Amino acid sequence: MKSLGSFLREVKIELSKVVWPRKEEFVGSVVVVLITLVMFAIFFGVINYAFQTGALKGFQVLMFGR
Repeated sequence: MKSLGSFLREVKIELSKVVWPRKEEFVGSVVVVLITLVMFAIFFGVINYAFQTGALKGFQVLMFGR
């Protein structure tokens, strides 16, 4: 079994090989993720509202005949 020091040295070597994104790429990706997140939140909010309204109206019809 390798020692912790050996493992951490190998991790450092491997991390030095990673090509990290530039700030512009990172910010662009974050913006895309945030826009997508907001779009999904709105979509699921509308779906939730539609099902809730439909379920309440259906319940009223079943219980009260209106």
